[in-house]
Amino acid sequence: MEPDYTQVLYSILVGLFSSLFSIFTIIICIYYIVKMGSKIEGTLMIIASSISLLCSIATQIGVLYIKTWGTNDYLHFTYIIQGFAFLGSLLFIIGFFILIRKVIHYKSLISKN
Repeated sequence: MEPDYTQVLYSILVGLFSSLFSIFTIIICIYYIVKMGSKIEGTLMIIASSISLLCSIATQIGVLYIKTWGTNDYLHFTYIIQGFAFLGSLLFIIGFFILIRKVIHYKSLISKN
């Protein structure tokens, strides 16, 4: 049995609601890029937050299709989504680390003067 339009829309909205922190992080990273210019750390954090948001929504949509796909296919689907979520987390950590290094370096330059 295929889910109808309202079930899919409901799952997307639940996915968005459960991903509010990812949405806020994307907004904050966009603000950072607007103020500081296109930097690699901001770009990495936006990409990572977008991946996290998409994975959350995909998980919610995947729940609708568990009866159609069967548990084995759904399990493979969740493994793939978790792999992308791990990649997103890794990219965010790398971008955040680059940002922290720049802040610490800048602060050390200010304190020397």
